[in-house]
Amino acid sequence: MDAFIRYMTDQIEAGKAEIARLENDGCQDDADFAKVRTNIYEVCNTVTDALIRRPGAGTEAIRVQFERFHTTWGAALDSAREHNDTRNIVIGEIKLQALEDVTAHFAEAVK
Repeated sequence: MDAFIRYMTDQIEAGKAEIARLENDGCQDDADFAKVRTNIYEVCNTVTDALIRRPGAGTEAIRVQFERFHTTWGAALDSAREHNDTRNIVIGEIKLQALEDVTAHFAEAVK
């Protein structure tokens, strides 16, 4: 689990550096999308930390929460597609891509 936490921390730090670079380059839209991606890593890291510390919760509770995120964010993406809301489609896709990366690394960590 330590490797997973370290990976998440690295992704958050890299995301923050990318945001700063994009903002300095005047690429605000790209910086905003990088903020979304970085935020997903931060949320998942916070959830992981909280559930690891909760007595009796453990890795299964983390997996369940990640599945809830996928369901909720997938529904929001479907809604954005139904309304042809391009910005929220991109945001939804970024969220799910970041979550897929998180869940893949989490699965490796709990093998």
